[in-house]
Amino acid sequence: MAHMAFLVVEYVPMEKKRYACDFCGKGVQNSNLVSFSKNRVHKVRRPNLHAHKMKIEGEAVHLKLCTSCKRTVRASEKVVKPAAAVSAH
Repeated sequence: MAHMAFLVVEYVPMEKKRYACDFCGKGVQNSNLVSFSKNRVHKVRRPNLHAHKMKIEGEAVHLKLCTSCKRTVRASEKVVKPAAAVSAH
């Protein structure tokens, strides 16, 4: 039987804050992909981050938000206008 060579990759964990959501703090997760023969391959799971511009106290701020936080922020930005402002007849 022929000898099979396996690729050995150096495992370096990522910093959590460098790749994290600024709103909820969701960051990278380190895990193992385990095959049927119990070989373990290191896997880094990263959140789906998006750049988002927002005004906080009149100042424009650039944030990195995950998808779920971005949906929450966008929904809160679409606040329904007060009835007095809508019906100006």
